[in-house]
Amino acid sequence: MDLEYTQNYDYRCPTDASRVVHTVTYKKASCSRYPEDIMTSFVCSRNSACVKCAENYRD
Repeated sequence: MDLEYTQNYDYRCPTDASRVVHTVTYKKASCSRYPEDIMTSFVCSRNSACVKCAENYRD
């Protein structure tokens, strides 16, 4: 069973409205106390250090 998985999201950058791809890696929730999967990695194709966009994928 895979405990991590990666998803790609097409997105428009809030800074300049350019098209970017966000690659987000999640760790699957392992118990009922934490029902949501946890983001472990975020990469923006334009700026991998962008924390503004990364916040969209956190709970």
